[in-house]
Amino acid sequence: MITARPIRFTADLAAHRRYLEALGATRVTTAPGWEVYAVGSGRVALHAASDTQPSGRTILAWEVPDLEAWAARAREAGVPLTVGPTDHGLAATVTAPDGTTFTVDPAPQVVEEPAPAERALAILPIWYTRPDDVDGARQVVAGLGARQRVTADSGVWTDFACPGGGLVAVHAHDDDPAVDLALEFDGDIETLVPVLAGAGVEAVLIDETYSRTLQLADPDRPGSTLWINEKQQDLYGYRSAEHTG
Repeated sequence: MITARPIRFTADLAAHRRYLEALGATRVTTAPGWEVYAVGSGRVALHAASDTQPSGRTILAWEVPDLEAWAARAREAGVPLTVGPTDHGLAATVTAPDGTTFTVDPAPQVVEEPAPAERALAILPIWYTRPDDVDGARQVVAGLGARQRVTADSGVWTDFACPGGGLVAVHAHDDDPAVDLALEFDGDIETLVPVLAGAGVEAVLIDETYSRTLQLADPDRPGSTLWINEKQQDLYGYRSAEHTG
């Protein structure tokens, strides 16, 4: 089962720890310049920024319990991948049709780790790609083993649930391909405002056309925000695999 574990490169690890721990995430890996947090569903990795990986960059990444078995299934599904040594060990490297490259890593062998305090929170990396490349991106995500969940009738948005935890969305836009970090909350998102405020994190509640979101100041990109989306309930203009008979 594949688990979403996007990587955010940052020059301010402490700021990310602040909102993640306030939201009930649990730190499960600590190494120099590298921390991994488990949220209710999925994980997120924080990596110290460098000249080659600037602060604020987010990339897709994943974990699987059996890399060899997963790679065999993914190849059968048409995922363009190679398995071999990388700068962080043996992994599968995937290059999508739009040029987006990411790795699928063996999940670390952990005997026991503390569960996240807030089970309703899920990691939600958003893969932005050009309209002509949306179908290719969807096929790659499905080939990884994720299940299509909510799709906009317009085709501009499709999100997927990963069996091992976490979500990922494919979002059409006209700029170069990019990945953004976001979260989803399956509950009343307004209840998170005082929780974050107690940790010194200001959150702005926004009523979007599809659902509500919380927006936090992005620690790595002045003037930008990190989004926490309330799980979508209004499906006007959308189709959901969770609501089909």
